[in-house]
Amino acid sequence: MKLENLAFGNRVLPLILILFLACNTLPVGFDQIRTLPETRTVEIRPESTDSYGKFVPLGFADYLLLGKDEQYEARILIKFSIKDSCLDSVSSIRLVLHPIDSFPLDFFCRACSTDWSTSAVTWRMADSTTQWLKPGGDCWQFILGQGRLTKDSTIVELNRDYLDTLVRHSYGLVLFPVDTGFTTVTNLTSAKTGPRLILTFADNKNRVYYPAEDAHIVDSSGIRANPYDLLVGSSFAFRTYLWFRLDSIPSEATIARAELSFQPQTLYQRQDTIWIGVHQLTESYGAKGRYALFQENSAAKIAYVPAANDTIVSLEISRLVQNWVSHADSNPNYGLLITAEPEWLKPFRIKLFRTGPATPRLRIQYLLPPEDRFTR
Repeated sequence: MKLENLAFGNRVLPLILILFLACNTLPVGFDQIRTLPETRTVEIRPESTDSYGKFVPLGFADYLLLGKDEQYEARILIKFSIKDSCLDSVSSIRLVLHPIDSFPLDFFCRACSTDWSTSAVTWRMADSTTQWLKPGGDCWQFILGQGRLTKDSTIVELNRDYLDTLVRHSYGLVLFPVDTGFTTVTNLTSAKTGPRLILTFADNKNRVYYPAEDAHIVDSSGIRANPYDLLVGSSFAFRTYLWFRLDSIPSEATIARAELSFQPQTLYQRQDTIWIGVHQLTESYGAKGRYALFQENSAAKIAYVPAANDTIVSLEISRLVQNWVSHADSNPNYGLLITAEPEWLKPFRIKLFRTGPATPRLRIQYLLPPEDRFTR
């Protein structure tokens, strides 16, 4: 039996040695790789920059803004659909508002003489095609009523003598601030506390009318900005355009991380937190300027609380840069727009620097595919 085992071992051992010597101990395909993937990092500054301001519709904001100071003014427009079949029996008419803020503010209201649209109304335009005769809203000159917004609900008695004009010859109310400062009011999206008109009739019965439309509009004529400043701001929208040259990154590269960063200077703010976003341009800014279209949804957004001047804002845009690098034909690099996010926020304005250490820069980390053994 021992002799048989010995003979079997003599026959099997050479076969094991042959298999051992011929076996490749590296993982499958690993022998085809000459080097590990190469990682590179580049930091690019914008090659082209610009900035512009624009009146934008604010009708879909979460609130109605009223107030003024030396730089901005905000007015409120509210439109009601009131039936005129029984105006003679109306004994009183009251406007009810519910402030969100506790800041007290005096105001007065007039009847609006030009029709307007929530989705398009601005300080300059009544709708998408009609310009106000007077920026800030066309109104009849008589004052319908006046009041003071406080933390509690505000009731304003409107002048009954102008009821016929308000109902038959007007398009709602325009509220004008008297005091310096800003406050917010609930809008029609709030079923319980939104604006309303209460008509009281001769029989002491009340009828409540809710807004058909409402909006606020903002002017910025008090701003004295340097035309070369790169600005981002809300209410009156300031937008900044940046274009980075990406030719140095091969199309086969994989973007590990792309981060846009800058150190802004806060020029004005009416809220503690500032929200900004980055949008991809879909048309050439060089050809169309401020009219160049851009993606409505932001590629990235961030909220930050302005502190000292050393606040650095960073936005991660790896997917966008990857598309620019890998699909340049179908997704050309037209650049970026930095905007308030959204633009109906309470007024703020920040400045980006064109030169120096605080200027915007795009830092990109990318990987190059490894060469295989068949690469010549």
